[in-house]
Amino acid sequence: MKNILHHLIQLQELDFALAEQKAADPQAPLKQLAEAITQLRDQLPEAVLGRYQRLQQKNSLAVVPLANGACSQCRMAVPPGIINAVRAEEELQTCGHCGRFLYYQEGLPRQAKKAGHDHRPPQAGLARFSSAKLMIPKLQAKTREEAVGELAQLLASQGFVEEPGRVVELALRREAMVSTAVENGLAFPHVRNVEGGGLTFAVGLKEKGIDFGTPDGRLSKIIFFIVIPAPASAFYLRLLAGLVRTFSETDARKDLLECDTPEAMWKTLSKLTRQTIP
Repeated sequence: MKNILHHLIQLQELDFALAEQKAADPQAPLKQLAEAITQLRDQLPEAVLGRYQRLQQKNSLAVVPLANGACSQCRMAVPPGIINAVRAEEELQTCGHCGRFLYYQEGLPRQAKKAGHDHRPPQAGLARFSSAKLMIPKLQAKTREEAVGELAQLLASQGFVEEPGRVVELALRREAMVSTAVENGLAFPHVRNVEGGGLTFAVGLKEKGIDFGTPDGRLSKIIFFIVIPAPASAFYLRLLAGLVRTFSETDARKDLLECDTPEAMWKTLSKLTRQTIP
């Protein structure tokens, strides 16, 4: 049963990676990723796969971790006996409220606060997810690992995530599956299923570019590092599509890369995304 649960988790990650790639570039070649998804589906019992697909059609997330004794998606408390069974991984367990498959994840990353919620009036646009304090106009990093680490440390220093080392580990694990780099020098490393807080991102610029492992070897110059609570997974895809659409324009990329202060970056980013991320 442990193998079936791990297959479900991996299948969901690949399904989500496929959705990300489609949101970022509908024309991207996705044959290899689609084949990997098909192989995983073929390894699951028919009844389990059927339930997974029905849940996914309704909720986008079908397999979710426990968080403080509750389902991380619907937030309903899970009985202690079910919690123990989830941890034992001897049988598949589901949330009695929303029906999702449950799993236990050691060291679930946590957020301490939400962007745009520091006693200010309700925010619109990007101000809901970031701020000038989360901009780095000149990344010191020279590698993908260093870039993710630098941006995670910034989020931690501003109180948005706890245990940045764990956040980096999970983000790089996701990168190893399929690169989050897309066309036009953009990359979107991220961590999902973050506990607490809200969808938050930091941005770093690197004029010389950083290798994020794209098949064509192109370098990424604008890097968004995003932490995503389970309830925000679907919205993340809309944010991703809006950012990709914004920076499909050469002038937009040029304007952002020319910024030399966090304040200038934030002002430019907010202006550029006014229509794409209302």
